Amino acid sequence: MNVATNAFETIFHSFNVPMALIIKYGEEQRFDKVNTAFLKLAGYSEQELFQMSPSRLFSAWESTSNSDGIFCPYVLVTKYDRTLYVKLTCQTVESYDLPTRILIAEDITARLWIDTQLRTGNVMLYGIVDNQFIIQNIEENYPMPVFDSEFTVEDQSFFKIVHEDDLEPIEDAIKHYLNRRQPQHFKFRTKKLADLVDLEVTLTFSPFYNGDETLKNNGFVVTDLRAYSHPVDPSIKLKVLMARCNISAQQLSEATGISVQTISKLRNGKIGKPHRLTADLIATELNVKRQDIWE
Repeated sequence: MNVATNAFETIFHSFNVPMALIIKYGEEQRFDKVNTAFLKLAGYSEQELFQMSPSRLFSAWESTSNSDGIFCPYVLVTKYDRTLYVKLTCQTVESYDLPTRILIAEDITARLWIDTQLRTGNVMLYGIVDNQFIIQNIEENYPMPVFDSEFTVEDQSFFKIVHEDDLEPIEDAIKHYLNRRQPQHFKFRTKKLADLVDLEVTLTFSPFYNGDETLKNNGFVVTDLRAYSHPVDPSIKLKVLMARCNISAQQLSEATGISVQTISKLRNGKIGKPHRLTADLIATELNVKRQDIWE
């Protein structure tokens, strides 16, 4: 084994990305190498994969069995008949005697579930937590951010943002959710975020599994946010309400006749309390009373 081949083998087996080598013998194709991540994704043992055609694993395989490129979404059927959706990247490897391709399979099942929620429901925030409930990513789905860009909860435990009063009930509810293995709704209070406000959050978790039936990650969508603590700075209340209504400063300006500059100053706290007419127009557009923002 030369240095280049040795390096390839090291990378192939060390990456935590599902990878496989497929070799073509005449008209027949077979798995030649698979890494640990691919075994976990598919749920089969190495010996089982070596004895099967890729068409047993990937539906519609024959249509792309000789093509390089990115195929998405591609259906992968696991050993235990769980349907996963993957982004499949295929690339010919020239250094083998027989026609050989390397496959990289990225599980996008959770992302497709989130996409469905975005199309069918009122989603304010969305993202993925891993099997230990560490927040891998979180995205906003409203035009104006509630918090400054410097504030982030990514790479933190989901439980670290839950208020102490709600932590034990949420931990018990999560255990029940994991046992049921089905999407579940939660409502909880957060700790004070960015030292500004604690929120009441309405959230849905949905679990997603590897081919070996171990928990891979959880998709989540936040369908409601409400300021919880009192008193709350009016600028924070305004930001939260605009997020709930999915409305930008420009849209609010067009709906009320109030200048974008004035709305931006209210959002940033540069104007503490507007004139009564301004307050009434904004509150009406956001479906609340004036006193709900400016006490």
